[in-house]
Amino acid sequence: MKKLLLSASAFTLMSGMAQAQCTPVDCSASLPAYGGVCDTLLIDAEVNQPYSDFESFVLTPNCFDAGLIDPGSAGLEIRITNIDGFTYSGFPAGVTGQTNQASYAPSGMNNTLGCLGVSGTPTEIGVFNCTMDFLADVITCGFIQLPQPDNAANYVLWLTVRPNAAFTVPSTDFCVSDAAVNLTVTGTAGGTFSGPGVTGNSFNPATAGVGAHEIMYVISAQQGAAIAPAADTMIMTVNVYSAGTTFYQDADNDGFGDPNASALGCSLPDGYVSNNLDCDDADPNINPDETDIPDNGIDEDCSGADATASLEDIAASLLEIYPNPTNGLLNIDLKTVLINSIEVVDLNGRVVNNTVVNENSYTADLTSLLNGVYLVKINTPSGMIQKRVLVQK
Repeated sequence: MKKLLLSASAFTLMSGMAQAQCTPVDCSASLPAYGGVCDTLLIDAEVNQPYSDFESFVLTPNCFDAGLIDPGSAGLEIRITNIDGFTYSGFPAGVTGQTNQASYAPSGMNNTLGCLGVSGTPTEIGVFNCTMDFLADVITCGFIQLPQPDNAANYVLWLTVRPNAAFTVPSTDFCVSDAAVNLTVTGTAGGTFSGPGVTGNSFNPATAGVGAHEIMYVISAQQGAAIAPAADTMIMTVNVYSAGTTFYQDADNDGFGDPNASALGCSLPDGYVSNNLDCDDADPNINPDETDIPDNGIDEDCSGADATASLEDIAASLLEIYPNPTNGLLNIDLKTVLINSIEVVDLNGRVVNNTVVNENSYTADLTSLLNGVYLVKINTPSGMIQKRVLVQK
């Protein structure tokens, strides 16, 4: 069977469209003369969930050696004149393919672009070789042109349909003395549960012991025309508490508890957490996960004190020193911070300029200095800021 390899590229199909519609990609510049596969890998689907994707293809009007697609015809120059008669096989149940035209015929000097829409709700799981079969008409190139109609050809789209590994437990918080509970599969049945305290499809808090535990459900299946299985996994964390555990109220629902509002219990009550790290349980924007804003009088990160902006922080946010490189005049601006004095030092450590300022901004005259790199020391009431400046005249 002769195979014509057509260029393919995935696109997203709008839900509910009856016809395959897309804007195909012309990737022929990186392909053989007749075209070639760009991408035959469809996006993954999930069983029993609506699915859609696109593959685009390209036909060129070029003549090419037939040996590229049929080794037995090497040396014969041909070109594709038409493809049609599309049929589909190997798809998962519930999914179909549809081209946006019934046939494609290259003409003139332009490439012909088309697309195949793949859509539906898959009801089978696995890796599928979704095959698009078609008939290709070709004609020999040269002085005598001989038509060769209806050559059977195809190309394969790979589609993975994953199972659904969803499951539930009656609660995510248990007392160590609680009885075993059932793990209920709400997705694809037939998988395996694992984890501390797990036996079959049940979880026993006493066997798991006090602490946080991960329960895993793994499902793998190969159904229908699938050539390989597909798998999925879901992990759920549950907590087992000892009798008399202290829990802390989380009134602002930020995940951190109030050390001054606690309750004893065996399982986590609603509105409580197991930590007591909140320093203001009335404000969800104050907790150990927040970033402290310097010098605003509020301890946002519950570190015990408000952060203080360092001189480096002030310099980074306020200092403007320009132009750098400079041909002589250097502007220094610290906005609201007072500049006491400015020293300019060369690379040998010699002070070549020293000026008392007592202003927030100043223009230093460096026109007398030789070309080179200098260290500008800006003295403020809070300390000294240093910047390198290049004098280049």
